[in-house]
Amino acid sequence: MPVRGEPEPIPQGERAFFVEEFRDVTMVIALPILTDEGIAAVSRTITGFAQGHTRFVLVVGSPVDASRLRVSLPDLTALSDLTEPAASAAAWTDEGLTRLWLAVADHSLVVAVAEPGDVAETAGILAAGVRATKVVLTDPGGGWGDPPRSFAELELCHDDLLAALVRRGLGNLLPAAEAALRGGAYSVNICRAEDLELELFTFDGAGTLITLGGYLTLDELRVDDLPAVEGLVSRGVADGVLRPRGRSDIARMAVGGLGARVLRTGHLAGIVGLETDAYTADGVGEVSGLITVSAFSGAGAGALLLDGLVHRAGERGLRAVFAVTISDTAARFFERNGFREVGRDEVPPSKWHDYDPARLVTARCFWRDIPTPGTPA
Repeated sequence: MPVRGEPEPIPQGERAFFVEEFRDVTMVIALPILTDEGIAAVSRTITGFAQGHTRFVLVVGSPVDASRLRVSLPDLTALSDLTEPAASAAAWTDEGLTRLWLAVADHSLVVAVAEPGDVAETAGILAAGVRATKVVLTDPGGGWGDPPRSFAELELCHDDLLAALVRRGLGNLLPAAEAALRGGAYSVNICRAEDLELELFTFDGAGTLITLGGYLTLDELRVDDLPAVEGLVSRGVADGVLRPRGRSDIARMAVGGLGARVLRTGHLAGIVGLETDAYTADGVGEVSGLITVSAFSGAGAGALLLDGLVHRAGERGLRAVFAVTISDTAARFFERNGFREVGRDEVPPSKWHDYDPARLVTARCFWRDIPTPGTPA
């Protein structure tokens, strides 16, 4: 285990996913309080995104903090300072935003100085002004909740989130996030500055991701997705959620499978397959290889995939779908999404041909009937 103060190692696959996610876009980061550890995390984050040509606008609360950031980024020479703070966040005019547009266009990193109490609001206004794709509002307390809730859809939890932030003396964060989202940002993160690298480069994250509306869409898998599908299945096997599969089996699953995609980029946030050939005589299908990138689990990737799969099964005239899992977490997920637990003898016997005896000991089965057309669900 790393000692306190050392950054957690980040898997290269996760880092590469997010470098592509934010390739050639502008990210605004509010930094009202900067510790030495926070500055180090900012530096590692910006350097980590360099190969994706991500542009950054860092909003700080003093010229001193701006200078500290410049010292920590000696290898990034394309810097531009906007070191004369406006009287308030609302004082940013079209003239000021024009300067910002030109600075962002001409430099990989812009450091803007706001009044100390207006850092979050200024970041929201500047993000809307440049139509930034991604915004991060940092706070020493981290995200929403303890442990932080990974995902929040603003339209569904606005009042609860606002109340939680107000209790922490951070009522200014939500208006800033909302300004950025309504200005064009696809998502806003709330996390500690010290956790910036973990929040932006790992699937699990370290704070709360906020969106204005849907973040994902459902789509059929393509041959171009096969490497990503193999990676997701490998992750599921390593986590003990999925059984090992050969490459041919993974490709077969993908042929008839569905993917949950990030709306902006099309990156896969999760996959699922529908196995039917082994159960033709029974008129049922099996949920096969359901796995989501954990960063998107709170965004409803699993439920989106499962609902899409059940709909597809109904279109094919199946009377039910079933799932088998050894994971208690997966079991609770199926129960929350309309499945009921059944005995092993209630699923087709062909399911158990060549089934791993070690997994059979803890295997749990879940069943969901599919209404025939014209009958209520």
